[in-house]
Amino acid sequence: MKKILSIGATAVLILTVLTGCSNTKNTNTPASTQPTEQATATTAPTFEPTEEETGTRTVSTIKGDIEVPVNPQRVVANWYVGDVITLNLNLVGYNAWAQETMPFYDVLMASTKIETWEPENVMTLEPDLIITYKEDDFDKFNKIAPVLVIPESIESTQRLSMIGEATGRTEEAEAAIQNFETKLAEAKERFNGEQFAGKSFSILEDWGASGDWSGVYYETGSRGGTLVYDYLGLSIPEKLTELIKQSGEGRGSLSYEIAHEYFGDYILWFRQEGKESEYAQTEIWKSIPAVQNKKVAEIPGEMLGLFYYSDVTSLTGQLDYTVNAINSLAN
Repeated sequence: MKKILSIGATAVLILTVLTGCSNTKNTNTPASTQPTEQATATTAPTFEPTEEETGTRTVSTIKGDIEVPVNPQRVVANWYVGDVITLNLNLVGYNAWAQETMPFYDVLMASTKIETWEPENVMTLEPDLIITYKEDDFDKFNKIAPVLVIPESIESTQRLSMIGEATGRTEEAEAAIQNFETKLAEAKERFNGEQFAGKSFSILEDWGASGDWSGVYYETGSRGGTLVYDYLGLSIPEKLTELIKQSGEGRGSLSYEIAHEYFGDYILWFRQEGKESEYAQTEIWKSIPAVQNKKVAEIPGEMLGLFYYSDVTSLTGQLDYTVNAINSLAN
């Protein structure tokens, strides 16, 4: 059997079923259900395909048409590990960072870490689908298995929908997205209230006074920046906005001498695991309005795993954590 799907390179970039089956069997078998209120995956899935779940579907991608298994059994991924696990696909190998506070850490640990992202290492896992963000991976791995390339520029919920359509996991994708969007709407209603009107928010981390990596780093994408600015729509301090516009960098270092000028009304202050902040011991720190007003939410270093990825499951966990942290300051 074969289903035809499309991942277009247009602005919409939504997978669409174009044709039906090429045999007489009904291939629209329901995917396994997943609770809409559950933001984390805790157990590794088991996979026993039926006869109706075998075969391929044609998917149009930025690298051309590829044949993808209707029900992939052995998936390998790099950056998109969270998407794969959210969709209840069988992740047999990954090339990505892992840390205990990731919402899907246990499932990830049940898989095999690929230390070197090379064909000879991927081949040993016998994947039937490889999912990646890098276009170069298509030529690198397509002799091993179909390679589904989805650019990093694709927004997180849309990306999950696309992978779900390509792998026959639309129900799982829709459930995870609905859960996230419901919580997001509630949070936005809260932050759009009078208490937060006109307030700015900074995401900052102290890397120390000296060394190759030093100063106070601002974040707009990593460390929850995607959630805070792109999804919640909270405001970046005006002076930091100007710096980003001039430098073209959404992440950068501020020296201890000037960092205080870029602090917002509320601060998400990321701690480094096992390390005290030198900047927080300075007199400048004590003079910062957000510090004086007790509007600094300290995020322990061991929580970095939760804020590392931007898949829907990670975003949902970040949302719960961030809303609670900011609400505790506001109250």
